[in-house]
Amino acid sequence: MQQFQQIQEPDIFVCACGFSCHYKSEKEMEIHIDTCPVYSAYSDFMKYIERKDIQNANVDQLRVLKAEAKVYISRLEMMLMIYSQQQQPILQKVPSQTVQCEKCKKQFEANSDFDKVWYLENCSHIICKDCMFKICKEDFLPKKSNVTCLCGERFKDQEIKQILGNEIFEQLTEKLNLSLQNIIECCNCKERFCFQKGNIQEKIQDQNGKLVQGEQLKHYIENRFKCSKCHTEQCKNCMSVPYHTNMTCEEYKINKAAVKCRLCDQPTEIQKNQPEALQIICQQQECQNRAKKLCTIKLQCGHFCQGLKNTQCLPCLNEKCAKDQNEDDYCNICFTEALKSQPCVQTTCGHIFHEDCLRQKLDAKWNGPRIVFNFMKCPLCNKFLDIQVPHFKKSIEEGQALLKEVQELCLQRLKLEEKEKDKELLDPTHQFYQKPLDYSMHIYCYYLCFKCKKPYFGGLKNCQQAADQDPKVEFKQEDLVCTKCCPLLTLEDKCNKHGVDYIDFKCRHCCSIALWWCHGTTHYCDPCHRNIKTNMTKPCPGLGKCPLGIPHKPNGQEMSLGCSLCRAERLKAK
Repeated sequence: MQQFQQIQEPDIFVCACGFSCHYKSEKEMEIHIDTCPVYSAYSDFMKYIERKDIQNANVDQLRVLKAEAKVYISRLEMMLMIYSQQQQPILQKVPSQTVQCEKCKKQFEANSDFDKVWYLENCSHIICKDCMFKICKEDFLPKKSNVTCLCGERFKDQEIKQILGNEIFEQLTEKLNLSLQNIIECCNCKERFCFQKGNIQEKIQDQNGKLVQGEQLKHYIENRFKCSKCHTEQCKNCMSVPYHTNMTCEEYKINKAAVKCRLCDQPTEIQKNQPEALQIICQQQECQNRAKKLCTIKLQCGHFCQGLKNTQCLPCLNEKCAKDQNEDDYCNICFTEALKSQPCVQTTCGHIFHEDCLRQKLDAKWNGPRIVFNFMKCPLCNKFLDIQVPHFKKSIEEGQALLKEVQELCLQRLKLEEKEKDKELLDPTHQFYQKPLDYSMHIYCYYLCFKCKKPYFGGLKNCQQAADQDPKVEFKQEDLVCTKCCPLLTLEDKCNKHGVDYIDFKCRHCCSIALWWCHGTTHYCDPCHRNIKTNMTKPCPGLGKCPLGIPHKPNGQEMSLGCSLCRAERLKAK
């Protein structure tokens, strides 16, 4: 092989012509070897190349030579890498028997853990192979293959290739080449298409409603895309799914690696003075308030319970353990936050909701004037709620008592109005066949009296549907007053047969039965109540055409119509 002058410094390359440079100065050494005739005369390798006479070789011969050279270079780089791993001088500088990863700070035994760490050739820093793999894979595309150590020194290509393996390295290299040609590949369906930047004038908001601006908006426009085939939203730079709105790739990487609050997912610091279950909850007031009610028990699987303190633990909601609902699913009551964001409770039907959302649902009851019992039903399976948590007991029992009372009133009215033989109950094909309770609950409307808190009859459901479906309809609870509590009711109005439970008043302004008692002075039917205005009194069309079917005072005056059941019996007899 080459005959070069020997000098004391082993790290110095010296040519026969007298030129010298450091062995690590590869570029300088390459330039000299390429131009020095003295080196060519002494080098066996250069003589071999000269004998190949590449100037006169055809294309196929040149391709073969190129392949041979690449194989040879690859073998040389592999040998250098092995040598570098075995002969790292940094090991001699470490006085103890342990070394530390620059990334994760984990300690390794210098001898027994030698195969678990990597000694970087350019900067001599030590990084464990797990961290090396993660850095190389995550940074290869965003940094266009210029992967660097934490100190900023670049990894050698051969180091990256050896860490990732040939298959992953080639896949990333292909994706990089495509991106440089403005061609992107969907990470889900692998569809390829030309990337088009977004509109800089478009107003973009993140998941919290915050407007995306500045560098984050520029990054969004230049990197965010949605596959036209499978509609997967992703980042063309770091390949994250979905795209990290309002963060650059670097910010997203930092955010992803940070310790996250287990309730709001925002970066936080570990609070070592707290119980283990509460150590990674941030200092935001909302999270701190929620943490006060959160169970602190660690389940057998090693994950923390997401239930209420001092109650029976929930099944694990971690995605690795959960069978149905998991911690990342939205609460099916609020639909705005994941289950993990708040303490949760489980109903006896097996479904899990935010404790606070379930409590608000039960407290709010129904929205409109008419009593409906959807507030007592599970949003997922529609079964009546049963919750084995002490502070829900009162709300559940009150709801059940009201339900029982309304059911009894409905069945009683169905019988008194002789509707037990309606075709809906006798037709085997009808949904209410032989179901008098369901049928009566379906056709009758009941309201809750503001004064006595008892339900009172408000007419047939089909008369109320229009009001229920009108989002503009507003009402005051104090306007809902039953006949018993109406100050206009007199002893003469009392029915000797049915008492006062079925006494009706007419609407002051038209010939309809009143449902509303307002201002302490006036009865309204529902249409008049929804359209209160001056000069709204309508004249009666006359006894033969009046919908009430009985003589009454001129419209514009308050009047009791007497017992509705007796009135129905008289009209039926006619």
